[in-house]
Amino acid sequence: MKKLMVSLLLCGATMSVFAQRAKVNSAEDYYNSKNYDKANADIDVALQNEKTKNDAKAWYLKGKIMEAIALKDKSAAVSMESFDAFKKSLEINPKSNEAVLDLYNRMFNLYATVANHAYGFLNDQKWDSASNNFNRAFEIVEFTNSKNLSGTIAEDTAMVFYAGYVANQAGQSDVAFKRLSRAAELQYKGEPALYVVLGQLYEDKKDEAGWLKTIEQGKKLFPNDKRFGDMELNYYRKTNKTGELVTIMEKKLADNPNDFQTLSDYAIQLDNIANPRDDKGEDQARPANAEELMGKAEAAYKKALDIKPTDPTMNFQLGAVYFNRAAAASRELNAMDSKTQNSQKGKDLNTKVLSLMDVALPYFEKADASYAAMGSEIQPSDKSTYENCLIALSRIYAIKNQQAKVDEVKKKLEVLRG
Repeated sequence: MKKLMVSLLLCGATMSVFAQRAKVNSAEDYYNSKNYDKANADIDVALQNEKTKNDAKAWYLKGKIMEAIALKDKSAAVSMESFDAFKKSLEINPKSNEAVLDLYNRMFNLYATVANHAYGFLNDQKWDSASNNFNRAFEIVEFTNSKNLSGTIAEDTAMVFYAGYVANQAGQSDVAFKRLSRAAELQYKGEPALYVVLGQLYEDKKDEAGWLKTIEQGKKLFPNDKRFGDMELNYYRKTNKTGELVTIMEKKLADNPNDFQTLSDYAIQLDNIANPRDDKGEDQARPANAEELMGKAEAAYKKALDIKPTDPTMNFQLGAVYFNRAAAASRELNAMDSKTQNSQKGKDLNTKVLSLMDVALPYFEKADASYAAMGSEIQPSDKSTYENCLIALSRIYAIKNQQAKVDEVKKKLEVLRG
């Protein structure tokens, strides 16, 4: 009787194994007949059982079933379930003949489905979802290409760029840098934005060599894109390489001596170099050649105004040149004692202040007229400049004892400030 019970127990265990294998077989039959829901239900039963949960063929079948559902429903989530099942199968049996011959095409299907979802999220500007799906697509690629299958998934340079772009939009700077750096290595030519964004990331990392290299690569690939010239100037300005900056600007001006924008950029850059400020707008020590730089800037402002006499920015900037000189002379005068102020030196200095204010005034008035004409269409950056223009005008009118005009300017300031 004791032996009989053992035999019955063994028989029960054998029947249990057969029952689970029957579920695998029925799942395969349902899969072959394209009844994927029933196939999935049966394979899940088999994979939950101790006897078959580590069966490589069962996991491979699970992957095939989920792949079929993913393709039918165009589902990225189900694609990743399929991918996980195939991975599990290969973990159990890395030398599966079926996988070697069959898995590459299946992995490519999953990759394409997930990548298409990523592009869909990109088009809808859902940056986090787009980035997550691009990362999943790359996970499929990396796994597939690490195995000895019948093929490899080629690196899609455009997708590498877009994955980096959406990661940057999603605030995932490390992922963005990894993807965009790779796209630049591949010399992707589809979007100049690659080199613009990557340059900004290098700037954020304070990697001057990578920053400049990226700018130069962008200039070479997209010679007509003016952003790279601006980025190059910004690089030399921010790294305090003013000698190189002036050289580049003067070469650009020599090539375009009568171009308003080139003259404008050149004058403003020289002005900024001669009168440096920190990130808070506080004045910094001026370079030794500040007056020489300002002389060149003044000449460029005047030439730009010969081309566009009513341009508000150029009129303001040139007015500010004279106003700032007057302010510097005024500070020098105020630092004198009363006796020196009443001396000839003091009187000459006071005359200089008033004369420079007179020179600055018409430029500020032209700027005022041009900005005022913009009305509600004025841009935020112009609004800030216009406010400074009105402040300067009020001070000049006050010095000239023109109270009515001071009051008029104050009303304009109130309206501008809201």
